[in-house]
Amino acid sequence: VRGHVLEMKQAILFFLVVYAVERLSETFRKRTKLNGKIIAPYSLPLIVIAYVSFYLAVFRAWYELDTGSLYYSATLTGMAAVVVSLIGRNWAIKTLGVYHSIHIEIRECHELIQSGPYLYLRNPYYLSNITEAIGLPLVVNSKLAMSIACFIYVPILFHRLILEEKALETKFQGLFVEYKRRVPMIFPRFCKFMGI
Repeated sequence: VRGHVLEMKQAILFFLVVYAVERLSETFRKRTKLNGKIIAPYSLPLIVIAYVSFYLAVFRAWYELDTGSLYYSATLTGMAAVVVSLIGRNWAIKTLGVYHSIHIEIRECHELIQSGPYLYLRNPYYLSNITEAIGLPLVVNSKLAMSIACFIYVPILFHRLILEEKALETKFQGLFVEYKRRVPMIFPRFCKFMGI
């Protein structure tokens, strides 16, 4: 039994480390991009601090983990959510192409992307981050990490999302207003997603 507990703990650590490396490389990977005006530059450090705090809480929970009392269904659900968030975020990044930025950044020749995941919701990147923020604490069954994610990280994400939408509306005016009317902010309408 002790060997099984140790194997499970090592498997969770492997998952967390591989994901952390992927997340860092995804965030800071050099990509071809168009530079523009950065709006609310303070928002990036806020998000980074909140993200690092909840990820450290996840690792602390892993360190203190007693896999004998682990809810495996929560762990597996969390892992699935993290993988889905990875796929969704990379789909959003690929769709944005040269307009992707870790900042709120508006370019002179900015194009309003309405394809790929942006056909179904206006902020798929943020939805992926929220899915990740819920998934990671589930992996290690951490109430502390979940609290940091839900009460600090996610509200900061929503604050930034609102600032970004205001900047896009200022840039695109009526075009963005029409896009807002047609496409939900963060959760896709099931019928539209299914093509009904």
